[in-house]
Amino acid sequence: MAEVQQPQRVSCRCPQCRVRGLMGPIVLITIGVLFLIGEYSRYNIWDLWPILLIVIGGVLVGQSLVSRQGHIGS
Repeated sequence: MAEVQQPQRVSCRCPQCRVRGLMGPIVLITIGVLFLIGEYSRYNIWDLWPILLIVIGGVLVGQSLVSRQGHIGS
């Protein structure tokens, strides 16, 4: 039997895609820091959750400001 080869997935390395790829790790780190601050300070997580929205907005603004030069795809 002949093997069926899967098509190669091309990874885009443009600056916009690299910044977009940072969204998940930055959000997870921010959540961890917020829980840590909530555990060891007088603030709780419900007082600090707007910081998460600010961080997400900052990443989105950064993504929109970087170049799309060399972007692969639509």
